[in-house]
Amino acid sequence: MADQVAHGAAAREAVDAVAQRSYGTLVALLAGRTRDPAGAEDAIHAAFVAALVDWPAGGVPRKPEAWLLTVARRKWIDAARRCRSADEATAELRLLADEIAAEAAGALEQRTEHSALTFVCAHPAIDPGMRAPLILQAVLGFDAAAIGQAFLVPPATMGQRLVRAKRRIRETGARFPVPEGPELAARRDAVLEAIDAAFSSE
Repeated sequence: MADQVAHGAAAREAVDAVAQRSYGTLVALLAGRTRDPAGAEDAIHAAFVAALVDWPAGGVPRKPEAWLLTVARRKWIDAARRCRSADEATAELRLLADEIAAEAAGALEQRTEHSALTFVCAHPAIDPGMRAPLILQAVLGFDAAAIGQAFLVPPATMGQRLVRAKRRIRETGARFPVPEGPELAARRDAVLEAIDAAFSSE
């Protein structure tokens, strides 16, 4: 019990310290990517609340600011999905690209579910032209009609293509976890290319 109390106190002190030195910076970073200052501040606040719950149990992360920014990205995306617009969708793609880049740089200590699913959508067995639509649907929650409009394809046709692409994922066993090493590096390039394609469709 004493150890739990000590860990809790240490975690709260760490949260307070990070808030004092980095709160404004974290809000500015997220707001710069989302172009939504109010939403960014709400998401960063929610991330600090999550830290008060998670850090006493799991320990303070080696890179607390990176942990908080990753959690805030997910909080912001979850909120944006409840009131989606083209601008918000573009911001979601930007945050997803940031997450992939942070993972590549070693700033993330654990791959997130959204990041892992994005890598699945970029499996080498998937037609390169369908990777961006798959990311838009599977990761960001767009429907076939919206994706078809973005890529100038009839909704019914896009729906059929998405079904075939997902069937291909099942057939190839492209599931979690994402591969490591050279194969992961190659897949990361495909992910970023797909995100670029999705950006250009907006």
